[in-house]
Amino acid sequence: MGAEPYGLRFNFNQPPTAGAGRYDRLGALEEYNNASGALAWNPEIAAKCTVQNRMRRCVMKDTIADPAKPQNSVVYYLHPTDSTKRADGTAAKLDGTDGQVMVEIPRFFQRAVYSDSSPDTMEWWISPSPKAGYTVHPAFFKIIEGEKTEVPFRYMSAYEGVLQLGDNYLDYYDYEGDPNTVHQRLAENERQLRYQTNPKLASVKGKLPVAQGTRAEFREAARNRDGNTDDSTWRLTDWSLWSAIQLLFLIEYGTFNSQGALAGDNAGGLSNLASGSWAASVSGGSSTYVPIVPTGGTESLGNGSGNVSLKDIYGEGAGLPIFDGANDLYWDDVIPCYRGIESPYGHIWQWLDGIVLDFDTVNRLDAYVSPGAFLDDNPSDAYRKFIAHSEADNVPGSGSFARIHEVAGLDGFYPRASGGSTITGITDYYYNTSGAGKRVVAVGGISVLGGYAGVFCVLAHSSSGTRTTAFGGRLCL
Repeated sequence: MGAEPYGLRFNFNQPPTAGAGRYDRLGALEEYNNASGALAWNPEIAAKCTVQNRMRRCVMKDTIADPAKPQNSVVYYLHPTDSTKRADGTAAKLDGTDGQVMVEIPRFFQRAVYSDSSPDTMEWWISPSPKAGYTVHPAFFKIIEGEKTEVPFRYMSAYEGVLQLGDNYLDYYDYEGDPNTVHQRLAENERQLRYQTNPKLASVKGKLPVAQGTRAEFREAARNRDGNTDDSTWRLTDWSLWSAIQLLFLIEYGTFNSQGALAGDNAGGLSNLASGSWAASVSGGSSTYVPIVPTGGTESLGNGSGNVSLKDIYGEGAGLPIFDGANDLYWDDVIPCYRGIESPYGHIWQWLDGIVLDFDTVNRLDAYVSPGAFLDDNPSDAYRKFIAHSEADNVPGSGSFARIHEVAGLDGFYPRASGGSTITGITDYYYNTSGAGKRVVAVGGISVLGGYAGVFCVLAHSSSGTRTTAFGGRLCL
């Protein structure tokens, strides 16, 4: 029979009174409610999340021998409470020597309960095993040798994407000045992805994430890990996998507020880092925002969730690649982590692949999703439409906090109407297109967004040719 399914109910109505804005835990988690709704996350709740408890950090080979069985290419798993060690307690190598540092996510089954007669209330359920009325989450389908194929595991990068050239893993930029006092980035030494020859996207510890590439350029860098051309193995993080991670977070924590849950503050994480007197130093004297914090720092969390203070890693700041000598307010910031996935929001934007947006107007969207063979702008036969405007407005016309999400085909969370805030409803911001046309998707936010950033933050106004220092990408499998 398998473990009992579990889930979450949410009432999207605002304000959060008389049932509006209320969360309720369901199924195996139903006992963790009180008169006001869902209880806050605690270790006892986490222990009953049977799908999430199987997520674990590991090191993966570059060569994936069998794309349909990627688990066979795991070199070793990391210790559940200390990622500097292997599961057997011996020292792990997180610098790329042994492979890419990833988070294994097991296949799961999902069900959504939604009714046009009650459009403001929704339930999401998951199960680790097949159940009547449940379907395999779309993240666990890939195109392999031209065929849509179900896979038992997906793998998300433990770290933000890093540039690899040949055998060398490189910081996005160098810095100048006294390493113990004031030092700034050397803008002329930026290793922009677009200018590199045969770059590879990597997930390793201790390097500044790479930026300045279009979604297509990041897609190519991810494929270059093993030379695939169809995203059957290494790929840029796709819409469906990100949607699975969002769903797992939502059900476990019982809230859309990932900043409050993971960072302990509604504007927490790294989303306030480039602010105050430090902004000029970070940006090199301009309004350009760049990667600031090297990958790594959350190894002490192992496979768990939570955060690590920047002060615990970098002291008063001199250890960072950029430092202006000031003890600024940003030192209250932390590096968030969800089940081994470090910095899931709020540092730099992360491109998502496998989704094409086609705006007829700013309010009317057709959206297409694919399990593989990704491309930009013109969906191939591998793509299917999962949001249709049908000659009616179906997305907010301007930037807003999203109030409800499209659930057509159980394909994830896409804003449908405005009405939330940084602490109510869908607590992350939706940046809509400013005109009709094809658009690509980025998620998470950057280091100046404050409470606008988060796991559910969506950027939908960029064309496929967009590239800036604020856009990066993450490796997945």
